[in-house]
Amino acid sequence: METNNYQIKLKQVREIAKILTPSLPYHNFNHALDVSSVANSLAQLSNVNYEDLFLLECAALLHDVVYLPMASDNEERSAELARKYLPSIRYSPKETEKIAKLILATKLPTNPSNLLESIICDADLDNLGRDNFFEKGEKYRQELRIPKEKWWGIQLQFLKNHQYHTKIARKLRDAGKLANIQKLAKLLQEEKNGGE
Repeated sequence: METNNYQIKLKQVREIAKILTPSLPYHNFNHALDVSSVANSLAQLSNVNYEDLFLLECAALLHDVVYLPMASDNEERSAELARKYLPSIRYSPKETEKIAKLILATKLPTNPSNLLESIICDADLDNLGRDNFFEKGEKYRQELRIPKEKWWGIQLQFLKNHQYHTKIARKLRDAGKLANIQKLAKLLQEEKNGGE
């Protein structure tokens, strides 16, 4: 397929994602764009070919197109929507299924089976190692309606148990994730000591 055709198809996916992705504090179209951008960067740094890069970006844009807080089947529903929608805009059965499988790979706990699945999983949780971790985390906490006093402990446990799947994500984000773990541990200790 020509590069131009990929761009036309990607634009169509971006438009449908913009319309259908929920407008929640964390899971919203900006999150989809963020995951797509990070996936693109990780894929290029991993020398992924153009066709796979295109499929990865499509999956990233659609990975949370169906999202209900606390629901256990969001990825399955998003993948099903992709399977129904993509053929209507001339995606082949092979392309459609690859995109659906990439969406399913983002289900927690992640267990990717190939490089593309590893990249989308790492892109989805890229913020764990970024400076905006606390800002993004607060938006997610609001979405889940978890009390603040419980949230830092949940976040700390999640970060301690999380590992990036690709070498490039580990190289780019492990140091930031460790810094966020240390900040969380300090905040919890200060809270335990009565804010001293």
